Amino acid sequence: MSEIYEQKLYKVLDELKIPYEKFEHPAFGTVEASGSFYRDHDMGVDCKNAFMQNRRGKKHYLVVMCAHKNIDIPHLAEFLGEHRKMGFASEDRLQNHLGLTPGSVTPFGLIHENAREIPVVIDREIFDHEFVHFHPFRNTASLKISTKDLRTFLDVYACHVHLYDACSMMQV
Repeated sequence: MSEIYEQKLYKVLDELKIPYEKFEHPAFGTVEASGSFYRDHDMGVDCKNAFMQNRRGKKHYLVVMCAHKNIDIPHLAEFLGEHRKMGFASEDRLQNHLGLTPGSVTPFGLIHENAREIPVVIDREIFDHEFVHFHPFRNTASLKISTKDLRTFLDVYACHVHLYDACSMMQV
């Protein structure tokens, strides 16, 4: 199924006139697993992506943060007006809403037909960089795009974008 969405993604990017560079690589299920690959290939800012839900599981969020920052869940919940006990959504919810599996979470999942009501919370620092990279529905490849083009993509596919100042959550 992910192959179908990956092919759909390339069509979407082409229709939006968003250029990308595709890099094949070993499976990277976490930011740490990628080692220096992204830096060595000059692919832009590293991000960590999480699919989260509010305490009751009625609302979901796609969270995109600079990789060097931790997700401070109580702080994020306060920012969103949610109960501080929000948490990570289950694998089943991730698959149902974004068509993704753990280790391949990506904003590109917003093209999934069940993603129309998923707000995006994005670290505003990402837009201080020229390029960013995300998996194309599988964690054995990454697409490098400009952050300007990421905004274009989000303007079309995100129902709502929350620009989040995550500077207080930097790892020491």
